[in-house]
Amino acid sequence: MRVLITGVTGLVGSHLADYLLTMEDIEVHGFKRWRSDDRSIAHLYSCVKFHEGDIEDTASVGQTIRDLQPQRIYHLAAQSYPSESWDAPIATVNANIIGTVNLLEAVRHFSPASQVHVAGSSAEYGFISPDEVPISEDHPLRPLSPYGVTKVAQELFGLQYEKNYGIPVYVTRSFNHVGPRQGDRCSIQTFCKQMVEAELGRRDPVIHVGNLEPQRDFTDVRDAVRAFWLLLEKGRSGEVYNLCSGRAVAIQEILDTVLQLGRIQVHVEIDPLRLRPADEPILMGDNTKLRHDTGWAPEIPLKQTVQSILDYWRQRLRAETGEVLD
Repeated sequence: MRVLITGVTGLVGSHLADYLLTMEDIEVHGFKRWRSDDRSIAHLYSCVKFHEGDIEDTASVGQTIRDLQPQRIYHLAAQSYPSESWDAPIATVNANIIGTVNLLEAVRHFSPASQVHVAGSSAEYGFISPDEVPISEDHPLRPLSPYGVTKVAQELFGLQYEKNYGIPVYVTRSFNHVGPRQGDRCSIQTFCKQMVEAELGRRDPVIHVGNLEPQRDFTDVRDAVRAFWLLLEKGRSGEVYNLCSGRAVAIQEILDTVLQLGRIQVHVEIDPLRLRPADEPILMGDNTKLRHDTGWAPEIPLKQTVQSILDYWRQRLRAETGEVLD
């Protein structure tokens, strides 16, 4: 089976490639921009076939789909940071909406039998009051960020192509996926990176934070990629599935776990630049539908996830300066 992953250099894409390579008779292909940071996939060059292009470029997307005709496509390429979407709404629209339409058009013309997974986001739900959780898939979509708006559009295009052209499209609304290899623009990563920088003496023993009150639903990326596979194996096309742990954790609890697992004592300071124009107070999903249809369940506890992220930053930051690793 030929499987194509767009956004393969990202957190989820690289871990999905790792997971697929543990299976028999899977030929893994990745679609990436030539300028993308490839540190997360450096270990994959000998076993994954990479195709260079840009998801916003109709020609390169079309050529890849026409030449490859994959049985399965995991569409993960996106501008995936809500905070960045405030500063770059047009770039977010181009990557998330235009990029998705480019892919769907290529599939429609060149490989209409391909199963396509479209990765949506819990940011589509927007403002959620405490009495509305856990959030099921039929909850109203009220996005609060440009990013959330683009993910709603991305999902609707996917479902439209499923209904109108018969392309088997499967949609997830992913809550927070976290793990090693992620960038440092989300809370758990920046906490861990700052802790490690302080451990190594590269910064004062201070962790700068934003709003610690929001509650989020975290799933380890290694659990998430199992769900992606099971969804296309057992799920229903034309349906939307929450991909989440079903538990809300305050950002403060994440910070406390980092402080507990860190190797030195640090101070915590609020940084006004880390505060967003709008922040959903709570996002906690209901994963009943995904569990029922696929048999999936999360397995990795949050403390283990935080430990693996700390270890990742320790290895990466020391390797960048040529230090001998323990």
